[in-house]
Amino acid sequence: MKYTEEQITNKAKQVMKDLDGQFYTEECIDGILFKENETVGYGRFEGKQKSIWTVHINAIFDNIDLLFLSDETGEPLYYHNFNMILFEIEKDNKGVYSKKED
Repeated sequence: MKYTEEQITNKAKQVMKDLDGQFYTEECIDGILFKENETVGYGRFEGKQKSIWTVHINAIFDNIDLLFLSDETGEPLYYHNFNMILFEIEKDNKGVYSKKED
């Protein structure tokens, strides 16, 4: 494990603030889970084995979204919302995270 839960929590808060802006709150994180050698389920690393942090994000109507971060880089791999919509996240040259457009 390269990152601590506290580091991942801080990264998740930064990502969520950039993605969700006006709807973001400090209490958005509902839990964090670490798994070694997990198969990535989506995006450019789909099917590869990686150590992954899964961050549970409180969503509307008591739903939970999932933010997946790499333990190798500490960066987001993808986001999975409660409506089953998946998207990758990218960081621009200013360090701001956004939904990756296909």
